[in-house]
Amino acid sequence: MHLARRTISLIAIAFLVAACGGGGSAAQPEPPPAPVTVDYRVPFSTGDGWEVAHLADNGFDVAIMQDMLDRIVDGTYDGIDGVAVARYGKLVLYENFRDELDEFDPWIGNNILARHILHSTSKSVTSALIGIAIDQGYIESTDVSFYGLFNYTAYENWDARKDAMTLEDALTMRLGFEWDEWTVPYGSKGNDLHDLTENNGDYALALLNMPLSHAPGTTYAYNTAATIAIGQALEHSVGMPMDDFADTYLFEPLQIFDADWGETIYGLPNGGSGLFLAPRDMLKFGQLFISGGVWNGQQVISQDWVDRSVARHVDLDWNWTSGYGYQWWRGKFMHPDGTRQMETWSTRGYGGQYIFCIPELQLVIAFTGRNYGVAGSDYGFALTQDFILRAITDAS
Repeated sequence: MHLARRTISLIAIAFLVAACGGGGSAAQPEPPPAPVTVDYRVPFSTGDGWEVAHLADNGFDVAIMQDMLDRIVDGTYDGIDGVAVARYGKLVLYENFRDELDEFDPWIGNNILARHILHSTSKSVTSALIGIAIDQGYIESTDVSFYGLFNYTAYENWDARKDAMTLEDALTMRLGFEWDEWTVPYGSKGNDLHDLTENNGDYALALLNMPLSHAPGTTYAYNTAATIAIGQALEHSVGMPMDDFADTYLFEPLQIFDADWGETIYGLPNGGSGLFLAPRDMLKFGQLFISGGVWNGQQVISQDWVDRSVARHVDLDWNWTSGYGYQWWRGKFMHPDGTRQMETWSTRGYGGQYIFCIPELQLVIAFTGRNYGVAGSDYGFALTQDFILRAITDAS
């Protein structure tokens, strides 16, 4: 079940490093440590809703998958904390490599190595909650006024064009604000997300007060504050805390019982980057979308919302990327036979938090990682293309 909600704060921990020296004869060199290995095994059955199965029985060359595990463990692909793979609705691979916590675990007081900060993969979950709220009638549609989902009485920098800003504009990150959270590193002055969160308590109000530079619905600009504001709009619309709504209508149906959210200083779950899940549970979220919103026979999200979420509402032309949906990325991987590309839906989080859904192959993959601001944050793409897809033997 959901843990107690905690306020996000970055906790600085100072380490005292002591150097010791002494005389006498030189110490004998220690033998090199034995190489660490991880041998493939069928994932454990834990009663969490997953049917477990062997890679070989679900169309994989085990030797290639073992090679992937070896290269993660030996540091060829450094910074990978966890990987999980499901095919045909069965969990066929699940490994956690993390042996220590990182700087983001204090956000929730996390001490479970398998449970990991998802950063912007959280956005896709927040979007799903909006879909559930629409399915249940709390929100009429994505065409409603975005400003109409809040109860503020006045705004700065009012512009008549803001009346036309819709929930869909927010979900597709086409709000029209001048916003840049990618050019300057996260956590640094001059990064718009850093500046907004450092200088304001109510992030949604601060965002909505910003002047427009484009007409809503016309220009894409990746905006984490917008997703946090979407979470606040959700709370106002459904009349219950966002984390409770998520537990009741998403996580419990998915048999996920240790989800937790970091919070803004106003006590709102950070739907833009604050969710913590284990890779095994991340995979359930991806499987839910592959299966048309159904998990173990229960319709958790409507097929219509799944279809609209992963549709390409914004055209983009970047590495691994062809577009953006309702807080989901569209992209392509090369088919295992090397002759054509396949459509892919993905969630993406800072440091290497990914869920890849490849519907043509009935394949879902999840990665967690700790490549924060360093090379390797895109290892999930390379591992998927060069190992997981190459290992598939039954694609046609």
